[in-house]
Amino acid sequence: MILFLACAPGVTVDSAPEAEVSPLVPLDAPRLLRRVSLDLRGTLPSVAELDAVEADPSALESIVPGYLESATTEDRLVSLLAERWHTVLDAYEVGTGDYGLPMEENDNFAHAVGEEPLRLVARVVTDDLPYSTIVTADYTMANELLAGIWPIDYPEGSEGWVASRYTDGRPAAGVLSTNGFYWRYVTNTSNKNRGRVAAISRLLLCADVLSRPVVFERSDDPDPETAVRTEPTCLACHAALDPVAAGLFGFWWTIQYNPYEMQVYHPERERLGTELLGTEPGWYGIPTSGLVDMGWYIARDPRFARCAAESWASSLWRRPVTIDDYATVETLRANYVASEESPRSLLLDVLATAEYRADDARLLSPNQQRLLLEDLVGLDWTETQARGLENDLTGYRVLAGGVDGYSVTRPQAEPGLTWMLVNQRVAQMAACTLVARDLDQPGAESLTVPSTAAPGDDAFDAQLRALYWQLYAERPGDDWVVDTGALWTAVAAEEGAAEAWMAVIEAMLRDPLMVTE
Repeated sequence: MILFLACAPGVTVDSAPEAEVSPLVPLDAPRLLRRVSLDLRGTLPSVAELDAVEADPSALESIVPGYLESATTEDRLVSLLAERWHTVLDAYEVGTGDYGLPMEENDNFAHAVGEEPLRLVARVVTDDLPYSTIVTADYTMANELLAGIWPIDYPEGSEGWVASRYTDGRPAAGVLSTNGFYWRYVTNTSNKNRGRVAAISRLLLCADVLSRPVVFERSDDPDPETAVRTEPTCLACHAALDPVAAGLFGFWWTIQYNPYEMQVYHPERERLGTELLGTEPGWYGIPTSGLVDMGWYIARDPRFARCAAESWASSLWRRPVTIDDYATVETLRANYVASEESPRSLLLDVLATAEYRADDARLLSPNQQRLLLEDLVGLDWTETQARGLENDLTGYRVLAGGVDGYSVTRPQAEPGLTWMLVNQRVAQMAACTLVARDLDQPGAESLTVPSTAAPGDDAFDAQLRALYWQLYAERPGDDWVVDTGALWTAVAAEEGAAEAWMAVIEAMLRDPLMVTE
């Protein structure tokens, strides 16, 4: 209910005083570069890059665009997208056993299925194609595993994720033509694709139809299909949802939990929507031919451009967009349209916002932790051949603050007990790995001081300062150097130099400056 207050002539109403808004305090340049590097690559910036932006903060603007060319950028974008698209699950309605694959492939199978639509979006970004390509592309992204189980023409001689095409006659609609999307957003005989439309609306238009309040009177007719066609409150949503749902029946499975039914597009079922929903295919009042031109209409819907700006801002700001962000997001949208839908320009614009550059600690995601420690110390943490930080059946993704795509749909924003325990174990493993790799080894990457050095030696103190700068993008104070030297001395007296360095590095990897950005 909306209330309108009328004032009698001559009566004035004092407006409420505007709340004071504290200006956002920006990160300093080295720490900001660290955040950008972790967000776009999942790795730390080089010491040379940190030195450059410390000497000249404007150097950051020339360094950042190059991060979009990193070998790990696509992995990072996929992980960011997974936090919002929720397609990466640990299990789907069919699994490795249905395809005769060994159980050891469970994690690879789940990630391949869930990442398929996200890889397409990420590749559009890294190739800087018009962002609308995500709903109009006539190809998908596939790896060897998917090409071996689905009707996909995988380029001969290829390895890893490459552009590929389905061979079952499905229309070209980008992510809306991928099995991965519909394996996550399944439907049934009563829902009739409506839940899928709700997902499309949330992801591509930033319009969450499930958040709308629904109020209606008890009906004498128990048939819900009659209600959605006649009840005014139901029609408010279903008049828009059902025509879109009617265009998705090529992905209508007559037998659930059947791999063949789920992997193949069924063009012969496209007209079932009209029969089962009692409406012709359409897109918010515009008649369509179904999925074949749905992507075209989505790309030209004004809400799509706005949602592109809003969704990437939310992902990189690490928080929901609010009404207070309207002007900023509108500027991002306008620039995106002016750039001819360049996703790279959009991402760089988001990275330049005051909201992104604010000095507010943000927890590293499990994916960032994995990529960072793989790059820094060569740590490859697996549990029963599954990624320990990006799996929940045998790993610790949710415990480490991540999203499982089904029960937990938002990343953890504040430290918690399980988050602390996982970080402790990760830091212990990483410290052991780094010391074993570097201590007293020729060509050491991070730990270059010999084990004979001790606190108070120039070489020892310089090593501590170098590690602090490399890991945290900040310069340490003298007190920290003294206190850390005391820790090293205490452990070395009992366990020796190697264990002392493990203790120091573990403590550094668990420090709030390390596990936040």
